[in-house]
This record gives sequence, C-alpha cells and structure tokens, in this order.
Amino acid sequence: MVAQVNVTTLGIQLKPMIPSKYFGTGTENVETEDLKVDFEPNVGLNFGMVVRKGLTRNWSLESGICMVQRNFTLHFNHPELIEEKQLRFRYICYEVPIQAMVFVKLTDEIFMNASAGLSLDLYPSNVESSDYEFRDTLRFDFYQKTFKNGWIQPALLANYGFEWRTPDKGYFYIGASYHRPFQEIGTTRVLFQIDEDPTTAFSGLGGNYLTADFRYFFHEKPERRSKNKSGL
Repeated sequence: MVAQVNVTTLGIQLKPMIPSKYFGTGTENVETEDLKVDFEPNVGLNFGMVVRKGLTRNWSLESGICMVQRNFTLHFNHPELIEEKQLRFRYICYEVPIQAMVFVKLTDEIFMNASAGLSLDLYPSNVESSDYEFRDTLRFDFYQKTFKNGWIQPALLANYGFEWRTPDKGYFYIGASYHRPFQEIGTTRVLFQIDEDPTTAFSGLGGNYLTADFRYFFHEKPERRSKNKSGL
C-alpha cells in the first residue's frame, strides 16, 4: 500500500468545465419587449495548484488556488434582425478551495475518493463586450456588461474520483467536481440598439459548473516526526 499519512504534497490540476442543463449549468434566457437573449455557457477551464495534507490512512485535507475562466455566448433574436446575432464574452475569477477528502482502498495502489468543502471565489473586475453591424441605412449595436455581485463569494464543492498512487512517481487522479455558489455571481446588462432606439434587459448570471478533473501530485516522502528528548 502507498501510504499518505503525514505526507504533504503539491499537485497541479486541469478541469475542463462542461455545460449541463441537468446540473443547472445550461442555457439561461431573458426576454423584454421584442428582444430575446439566450445566455449559452460554453466549455470553460479551471486550472491551478493543489496542496494536500495526509491526516490518516483514509482522510486528507486539500487547499490551493485556481484560475477559472467561464465562457459565454449571447444569442440575440429580434424581429428587425434577419438572422440571430451572437456576442461572446468570458468571465474570470480565482478560487481558493478547502476540502476534506476520504479514501477507500480498492487495490494496493488504486483508491476511490470523495470530497466536499467550500470555495472562496474572488472576482477581480466587471467585464464588458460589444459588437455592431450595418444593414442598409441602419446601425445595429450589441452590448453586454456583467457586474460582479461582490468581489468575494462563497461556494459549495463536491468531488468524486479515482486515484492511482505509484511508489515513486506520484499520484494520478481522474474524477468529476460540482461547484455551486450560494448566489448568482453577477448581473448582466444587455443592450440592443437600432440607430438611437435602445432596448435594455437585465439577467442574473449563475455560476454553477460541472468539471472533468485531471490531477497529478508530485512524489513526496512522509515527513519525519521529531523525537522527544529521551530518544524514544
């Protein structure tokens, strides 16, 4: 068995974010007057480092820091548009997770694990994007600005996966995670304008996401415990 007791190790993780309507991470929409806008979440990315502290044979504590990039496509539909107009934007934050993880031994080197905890999500700024087009003598403007709902927001985390612990080449992990903020992460103001005639809509931006998780932890030896004065 590859033990983890009294081992502190550093890891890196790559977590592609997968849109799924079944987990509340699908398309959202808003309508006002003749304007309809669909907020479609695209594949995003969670990347960063993880620090794991082995507490017992079955329990560990994890923390770290990650950069998260959420990608969205806005779909504008209006009677004056010949075809749907799309506007893309990305929303970046940083996460500091704290999770307790429990392990179940399947073989001498393969473990099944599950974890749960909290994340402190840091949103550094608002984000805006715009586009326009001309048709005949008309100008069509498309604009969005997303305002963060606070620069720091808590979220729930849950994780499940499998880990291969090699004797001297580190740990290899594959699994899935679900991230759910306690509130909407932002408010998006959408503007559609024909010449000087604007139509404005507002929508809350949900921050739920589902990821496929890939991690690698570097090999570390157990920390030596200091001996007492008697040498026992």
